[in-house]
Amino acid sequence: MSRYPNEVDIIICGGGGAGCILASRLAEELPRLQILLIERGGDDREVKRLERPLDSLFWLFSDNPYLQWLECEGQDELKGRKPRIPVGNILGGGTSINTLMYNTGAASDYDDWNQPGWSFEDMKPLIKKSVDYDVPLRDPSKDVHTRGGAFGVSLGGHQMTWGNDFCETWKEVRPDMEILDSITTYRHGNAVGRQPKMITGQGRRSTVAEAYLHKRQSPLKNLAVVTGLTVSRTIVEGGRAVGVEVLESAPYAGKEKSRKVIKARKLVVLACGALGSPGILERSGLGDPNVLTKAGVEVLADLPGVGRELDDHQLVCPMYHISDDIDSFDDYARGVESIKTAVDEEWERTGKGIGASNGFDWGYKIRPNAEEIDKMGSTFKDYWKRVGADKPDKALYSNVIFPYFYSYKPRPKEGKYMCIGGFHNYPASRGSIHITSSDPFLSPRVNAGLLNHPADMPVHIWHYKIQREVVRRLPFYRGELAGCHPNFDETSNARLRSPGEFSDPAEVIAQAKSVSRIEYSAEDDQKIDEWVRDSVATAYHTMSTCPMRKREDEGVVDARLDVYGVKGLKVADLSICPSNVGSNTTSVVLLIAEKAVNLIVEEMNGGIAPITEWVKSKL
Repeated sequence: MSRYPNEVDIIICGGGGAGCILASRLAEELPRLQILLIERGGDDREVKRLERPLDSLFWLFSDNPYLQWLECEGQDELKGRKPRIPVGNILGGGTSINTLMYNTGAASDYDDWNQPGWSFEDMKPLIKKSVDYDVPLRDPSKDVHTRGGAFGVSLGGHQMTWGNDFCETWKEVRPDMEILDSITTYRHGNAVGRQPKMITGQGRRSTVAEAYLHKRQSPLKNLAVVTGLTVSRTIVEGGRAVGVEVLESAPYAGKEKSRKVIKARKLVVLACGALGSPGILERSGLGDPNVLTKAGVEVLADLPGVGRELDDHQLVCPMYHISDDIDSFDDYARGVESIKTAVDEEWERTGKGIGASNGFDWGYKIRPNAEEIDKMGSTFKDYWKRVGADKPDKALYSNVIFPYFYSYKPRPKEGKYMCIGGFHNYPASRGSIHITSSDPFLSPRVNAGLLNHPADMPVHIWHYKIQREVVRRLPFYRGELAGCHPNFDETSNARLRSPGEFSDPAEVIAQAKSVSRIEYSAEDDQKIDEWVRDSVATAYHTMSTCPMRKREDEGVVDARLDVYGVKGLKVADLSICPSNVGSNTTSVVLLIAEKAVNLIVEEMNGGIAPITEWVKSKL
């Protein structure tokens, strides 16, 4: 175990999205300090398949060795079902293995954190610094995104042909919906538009590891990056973090792991994500005394907020049959050799084609109107009043349309499909994650907390009805895919339709423009409720397990990301979010990490804020 130093100035634990940014930026800003980045998984550069966007997307549900699945406890709300939550196990974290969807929350999400230095106005310069936004806009001056940041975002190398149909149909169902050049504005909570992607202008997957670490013209001599190493705990002496205990990450092979302590002269930063950082804190003796005592860990600081408020968006994916003449990626996903070979060769040659896409070309964000809120009941109404009723930039549901079958279920052997992949942005439900042992290789006890608050189910029932009204008016709609929708009675107005009912395309198109809205009965609503409980899943957006708030409010870190009760220890990842953000989480990770860099550099420079060459060029 001699391939890394015994002592450095700053140790960053976790080489995911936040960790890679912290390592690169801090090494650049603090050239006199030695920085060490420790990642449990492997080096992303060794996995060429991850570069091709579409191919790597379908790897998510197969035997992907760079992904670890945490099995959660069974929930009564899910009829005993045990959800699973994925964790990136590779340099770059989720950005190296996710579905490549770039989305942003509402400006008010950051204002709601109510933390000094973390308002949306504080975040604006960091958005420009972190994102290279290669998305055509009719009026770029109205968008906070710009070109020139580190992390590449574009529309990808292929665009589906039916975007106008999708947008115009939304306007037909909901006339108040705006049509946007891009859905990632931070300002619109009720709109439909193009969906940007985490894909570079060259058609490659955009990863934080590539953008911040590998892409540098000259290596940072004061930065060491070590993979295949697990951080067990932080070493705390005299109330200060002085280093970390590490073990090799390979699975147990019938013998005790060799352990080693790496010292940190100045700072330890945890960036292992909402599912990783709480465990390191608890194994270090920092957490709820009841949890630590049961796990056999000595209590060093009473921090009951550690791991207590796991917050995640709730994903539901109804699927539909579409006509045979419409664009679809289903045959590629099935591995049809002639199609996959041609697509992959085009991507290798030009960086274009469907291989340079994830198919998520159009998305929407939606808020309920006053009439819909009343129908959703008093429990939801009271909750929404506290969370977002008076904040029009907040979307209650975010969605993207997938031009293929997307599910954990077996892929149909034939046919073309589309999926409305959407998630509840601001669920009232909460879960938890806690260690059961001091052993870092034993899985934690995880409660996903899906649907455990009564305000959430009305949201899913409302949205199911809205999205279905839109899809059944699309000219290429050919019915609902049985098994991926509620099991409505055949005599119900809400009954599912099969492709066999659409024999005349001209008649289908004519009907699509005149179809009346479905009237759902109380029995139909109950069928939707049952289906949601059977199918709802994590959206892979876990956060808030080490919240940034006052200690007396069960906070774990303060506004400077310092862990309460310990000096020299910070947390800088999605776990610090004090409340949810209505977005896929990559855009949030970028901002948290860039903000953390500023805070750390300011402290290391004796109170002088960082002024990099990039910042100077923008002044």
